[in-house]
Amino acid sequence: MENKTTKFILKTILLFPIGFGFWTLTNGFDLNQWIIPVIAGFVGSFGIVFWQLFDYEKYDEIEYVDFLESKHSIIVENSNENWNEINELIKNPFTKLKILEKTENTLKVQIERKFMDSILTVNKTQNYIVMDIEKKFLGFLPDNAENYRTLRKLAKEVKASQNQRNKTLLDRNRA
Repeated sequence: MENKTTKFILKTILLFPIGFGFWTLTNGFDLNQWIIPVIAGFVGSFGIVFWQLFDYEKYDEIEYVDFLESKHSIIVENSNENWNEINELIKNPFTKLKILEKTENTLKVQIERKFMDSILTVNKTQNYIVMDIEKKFLGFLPDNAENYRTLRKLAKEVKASQNQRNKTLLDRNRA
């Protein structure tokens, strides 16, 4: 049963220790009154996931594997134009970047965020260019769809430049 409600419940259970730990650290823990910290833990984790929900729901086409996650992946066609476009986007960044590793077939970039940075890894294979993005730390926490938004923007720029090149070639062939 793979649907968004199941993912929501699983993330709430996964984040329960954060809410429980926060309540316990601030108010202490009494074995005779354990129900209040448990309820506070679930309310806290529910609040965290519910707050994230609206940012992910903005994307109707988001798949189950990407919903409420901070790790995302996308594949584009391997061509020199696409690879050059990705490198150009890194040279003229769409956000604050720090290049961690750059080889002929791999590009690893740290994207600076307000709270936790993300790592964008671009690998060129024989047929595809695989772009992965994830949080640098605490990857199990949702990230208000920031990584998903960044990866979509990057893929859209690559596809838009590909469409522009196709249109230019079509115009040249007509002339």
